[in-house]
Amino acid sequence: MNILIAEDELYLAQSIKNSLSEHIKDSYIETVTTANDAINLKKHYEIIILSITLNGNVYDVIEKYKNSTIILLVPYINHDTITAPLNAGADTYILKPFMIEELIRKIEHHLEFKQLKRDYKTLKSYFNILFKDLEDSNIENIEFPLFIKSKNRKKVDKIVFDISKKTNIPISFYDLKDKCDFNKIEKDNHLLYLLNFDTLKSNSISKLFDIISNKKVIIELDNNSSFEHPNMITLKNDKQEINEENSILSVEDYIKYVIKTYESKYPDTELSKKLGISRKSLWEKRKKYGINKKK
Repeated sequence: MNILIAEDELYLAQSIKNSLSEHIKDSYIETVTTANDAINLKKHYEIIILSITLNGNVYDVIEKYKNSTIILLVPYINHDTITAPLNAGADTYILKPFMIEELIRKIEHHLEFKQLKRDYKTLKSYFNILFKDLEDSNIENIEFPLFIKSKNRKKVDKIVFDISKKTNIPISFYDLKDKCDFNKIEKDNHLLYLLNFDTLKSNSISKLFDIISNKKVIIELDNNSSFEHPNMITLKNDKQEINEENSILSVEDYIKYVIKTYESKYPDTELSKKLGISRKSLWEKRKKYGINKKK
């Protein structure tokens, strides 16, 4: 990590540099004493520690490093020392004198915050691409728990994200197949999106229903699920994952399709039973079709 300390008090600048070197490993730290020195540097710095009393125009420094995390060092609080620089692009401030631990917490917090913003931007872009071929869901008067049956999980995902956006409630995902911790679900007040509900045993379903009775929950169901509930939506006209000119698949194509589609949902014992073949035959089919078992 590259850190620039722009501070005209040489003793303070060196003291900050020495302390940060001890606490932040693999860091390159440079000090300057004027705004012009800071502006003329060619290296990229993730963190700028900028004294508001620095000789020269500190706003030029803020403009140059506006994509970095800028932490102001201020001697007192007023419009000129805090409000104006923050409006110009600085991220936060710390009041002199300060403990080095406080400065480190500021650095870690804002680095994490900027990483979260980058991750959010990336995910938002990804989901826009993922859902671009799907129409917006127009579900009104939503009642929870909401059950959605579909062959296409992406359509269910789109509905969940639309509801989250509409209600301004963040989503929590839980895969019920992976020994899901019901205690976490009970304590979670987000919009709960539960996957693989069909893998639960009857006693687990009863326990789950007790937990989610007063929560905002959306439960995904396989289109072939026999489970029924008054508050259930079945998505019609799903696109088939296999596009064949002939709507009737051969037995081999059907087996291949089922293995690829449902092997992550059902254990081998149940999957082979549904196909009417032995587990050994299922293993041989995987080998024949070049399907590696998902873990």
